[in-house]
Amino acid sequence: MMPNRRVQKASKIHYAWIVAITGAAAMFCGLGLGRFAFGMLLPSISASLELSYSQSGLLGFANLIGYLIAVVLSPIILPRLGTRVTTTVSLLLITTSMLGMAFTTSFPLLCLFYTLTGIGSGGVVLPMMSVMSHWFFPSHRGLALGLVMAGPGIGIIFSGFIVPKLLPVFDLLSWQTGWLIFAFLSFIIAGISFALIRNHPDDISSTPFGYAPNSPVKRKTKLERDNVKLLVHLGVIFAIYGATYMTYVTFIVTSMVGPYQLSETTAGRLWAWIGLLSAFSGMLFGWISDRIGRRLGLALAFFVLAIAYFLVSLSDWVLGLYLSIALFGAVVWSVPVIMSAAAGDYFGPAAAASALAALTFAFSSGQALGPIAAGYIAEITGDFSISYMASGIGAIIAIGLALLLRPQRSNNPMCLNENSK
Repeated sequence: MMPNRRVQKASKIHYAWIVAITGAAAMFCGLGLGRFAFGMLLPSISASLELSYSQSGLLGFANLIGYLIAVVLSPIILPRLGTRVTTTVSLLLITTSMLGMAFTTSFPLLCLFYTLTGIGSGGVVLPMMSVMSHWFFPSHRGLALGLVMAGPGIGIIFSGFIVPKLLPVFDLLSWQTGWLIFAFLSFIIAGISFALIRNHPDDISSTPFGYAPNSPVKRKTKLERDNVKLLVHLGVIFAIYGATYMTYVTFIVTSMVGPYQLSETTAGRLWAWIGLLSAFSGMLFGWISDRIGRRLGLALAFFVLAIAYFLVSLSDWVLGLYLSIALFGAVVWSVPVIMSAAAGDYFGPAAAASALAALTFAFSSGQALGPIAAGYIAEITGDFSISYMASGIGAIIAIGLALLLRPQRSNNPMCLNENSK
């Protein structure tokens, strides 16, 4: 058998990496600022508007409803507009909705605008994650997706340092100033995305980056019936991740300044540490899954997440909080990266967007239900310890489900073939 060949020259930066880096910038706004900065702003928003735990969860739920709307519409819109236009328009929608939040203190209007932010976030995430299946072969797909997912981590770092320093400006409250700054950055990144993103290597007479498969991959344009069971299996795993991790990122800062009695500045620094570690988590676990397979990569990721959730459930142990933050940050983007790579591996590049849309819908459903349930439980118990414990149990269940996945045959000569074990 002929060895796999590299499809690009080593002396020149392949344009696939330009697309991936631009994708990371888009994700910085779409998720980093559009979703995860919310966790830093939430204590200030709750204090100024006197929101209950349930209302805080409802505000996050509004964002996820918008995200779900984008997931449903993406398979229809994306083939017509392409990744470049869809991402740019979505970033402009995020810009507009953040401007709306910057100039209102009405809770219903905040929910409405944050729903629009969710639509914009979904319109960034799905196109940028699925387009990597066109630009990269499986040998480097996980690593590339990890690079894209570094964007939200940088957004967490940014919000962790900036939000505690925000001050009222004119008639705007400090958190409104934050949304105004985020809107400006989203507008700039929208222009950069339109200038640099390309929908497919064919658009610039290029080829995907990485090692070409030994055998040609079938170009499936839609999901086949025999793959529905696999899609549901992956969807359940992704939904568990969505519910557990969203509970953590939504309420961990609230837990820090509440039960742990940390200052907002200290909480911001710890939040920034999550961002710093998470900036590398996607690339690390993407690289790992490129080599040991998506199945074992998922199991390893959920094992680390389970420990992080159990540690923070001990609400009076500050050292446990620090360890939890370190572990969570080191693994937080692993599951979306591996799932996105798995969509391309299992279902083929052409069907990857449809598969990823279905998986993201399951993921978003988990995201929507997790914070609502956690907020309700916190209203009864007074803190989030039980919710974090339930997240840990959910992660254990996900490990078992991941190990039940069928191994896929790798096309990467450096990757251990799971079928040969």
